[in-house]
Amino acid sequence: MSTFAPSGKSEQADDYNERGISYFNLKKYPEAVKEFTKAIKLIDGEPDFHFNRGLTYYSMKMLEQAIKDYQKSIELYPDHADYYNAIGAAYDDLGELDKAIEAFTKAITLENDIPDYYYNRANAHWRNQDLDSALKDFNKAVELNATDQIFTYRRYELLMHMGRYEDAIKDMDSALRMVPDNYQYHLAKSEAYEKMGKYEEALKCVEDASKLVPEPKLLDDRRNEIKSKMP
Repeated sequence: MSTFAPSGKSEQADDYNERGISYFNLKKYPEAVKEFTKAIKLIDGEPDFHFNRGLTYYSMKMLEQAIKDYQKSIELYPDHADYYNAIGAAYDDLGELDKAIEAFTKAITLENDIPDYYYNRANAHWRNQDLDSALKDFNKAVELNATDQIFTYRRYELLMHMGRYEDAIKDMDSALRMVPDNYQYHLAKSEAYEKMGKYEEALKCVEDASKLVPEPKLLDDRRNEIKSKMP
């Protein structure tokens, strides 16, 4: 993975890299960039040094700089799935959705059992108005990790957007089995029932939610909103 370096340079570069990681973990991003840059100056052909600096630039919202470092990492090590996932996220944030989808797809081609890759591509597909592809990727993410409530909740949001309310309710039931004390999931169910015109069921979900909040009266507006639509 690393190119040949004169004796002594590799250890020193690793030290700079480790310091950069420490600064990164402390969210001292400018300091981290300086350390990663020192490592790169000693050994320009180490892909992880560029990748780490790219992650730091990304955390600083310096997306174009991040992409340049990610591209260098990929050039040096073209078979590393995480590199493509990272550059895909940067392209996604820039609104370059086709490039983002292409990068996420490459990551999936290299490692097809990582749920985050499908989740990230699903979000890019959704932003690109390709809802069917987005749903397929959310389905795959949930299939690979059914215990991550974030995947399930995001699919619920897409299903609501697509008008598939019964399927959305099933996702909230799954989420509630994982986190039964999350009152927001009950409120999400109430929204789906409301869209279906099932106002009694919607109200019951609000009541279930009210049992989980310190001040049930805070949900009065939601109750009244549903009641106002009842015949």
